Amino acid sequence: MKEVVMEGTKVHADCARPAKIVLERRVRPGARPAFTRWLEELMAAAASAPNHQGSSVFTVGEDDFYILLRFATQGDLERWQASAGTAELLHRGDEHALASGQAHVRSGLETWFTVPGRPAPPMPPPRWKMALVTWLALLPQALLLGQLIPSGLPVLVRVSLATAIPVAMLTWVLMPRLTKLLYGWLYARAK
Repeated sequence: MKEVVMEGTKVHADCARPAKIVLERRVRPGARPAFTRWLEELMAAAASAPNHQGSSVFTVGEDDFYILLRFATQGDLERWQASAGTAELLHRGDEHALASGQAHVRSGLETWFTVPGRPAPPMPPPRWKMALVTWLALLPQALLLGQLIPSGLPVLVRVSLATAIPVAMLTWVLMPRLTKLLYGWLYARAK
């Protein structure tokens, strides 16, 4: 079973920052309906936890799922995770899906810097590398959109387009490709 394992049980100095947990699951053959019900129950349980900030589910192919749960702080995540109901719920999920290793806890941009199917190193890339790659992916989009979005549109529409398009492009197109391309450089210190 893939559970969140943090360095010891210490709360890190950056515990006031939002924390995310990524659970990877591969659905067992024939268990898709039961897994879907379990996933809905997991999402509802997380959503009812104090300071839960949102959840996302990403799929790769038919059977591989990446479940992202966000909490306001590391402490909020740890309290949710330590509850008996959560432990039991995660254990029941093993009947329907296989965990593919250890869950990853992240607290910043590093969730963009993971490559599906490749183990995440124990430490995220240095922040300056994450910031540089993100900026390099964002700059051309900002320049292009500044030229393409008509200035005659209402401000709210212009700003909405100028932010929504880059966020979608970064999340689903650019960052997965850039992370895969630059993986060796991003995680050079972790080797």
